[in-house]
Amino acid sequence: MKFGWASRLVYYIMCFQLDCKKKFELWSLVGVEPLRFSLHEFEEITGLNCEYVKNLENPLVEVTTNMKAFWAQMGVNFDRGPSIDELTTACQMCRTWSRDDRLRLGYLAIYAGFIEAARTSSPTRASLTRLVMDLDAFEDYPWGRVTFKFLMELVKGVDLDKDVCY
Repeated sequence: MKFGWASRLVYYIMCFQLDCKKKFELWSLVGVEPLRFSLHEFEEITGLNCEYVKNLENPLVEVTTNMKAFWAQMGVNFDRGPSIDELTTACQMCRTWSRDDRLRLGYLAIYAGFIEAARTSSPTRASLTRLVMDLDAFEDYPWGRVTFKFLMELVKGVDLDKDVCY
């Protein structure tokens, strides 16, 4: 199996981790040099917005009738976020939706598939998906910080002796 440079870097970061007590920082040994990977490096590499906000995973979002109607239109339970499977089904019936609702659906697909990236049948976090009702606020949200937090939880939780893939 051939690996590109990015895959090799991830392999080294995962396999040659140094013991680090900081929850959101990773240190790895690449050759004889220690390599730090933190929010700062993540922001530089991805270019994503990583600004600090209070209540990162549970932002205050006012529940409106429009929000409930949009969830009903998608065929999703309002009390939980949509799964990738539910979003895929919604994509098949969105032709007659307004432009903003189709944009919301696209943003939710990006969030569910790339930022949270859970199993296709698992619901996403409703607290974050509800942000999509205000398109400007959704676009300006620090998704880089959210993504980095998910990434650190995943990487720090991997047992390389048991987990074959990452």
